[in-house]
Amino acid sequence: MNPENMIGLVFILLGIWQFVAFFKTFRAFRKHTINGTSGFAPYAFWSGLIYAFIFLGMGISMIFNELTEFLSGL
Repeated sequence: MNPENMIGLVFILLGIWQFVAFFKTFRAFRKHTINGTSGFAPYAFWSGLIYAFIFLGMGISMIFNELTEFLSGL
């Protein structure tokens, strides 16, 4: 297994962990939300979901060597 595949696997694991953290926090927020909750909390949830997709996309593309070829040309 080459280093690009290992790094890709790490990114996929980070993406899965980010999905789990997003859903856990979102469920807790919906269950325990109060009037004093910040109005910016939904933005934090959505940014966490976007990071999860970015990590998964980077991991998959690194495993399939598309991102590494792109980065080597820079």
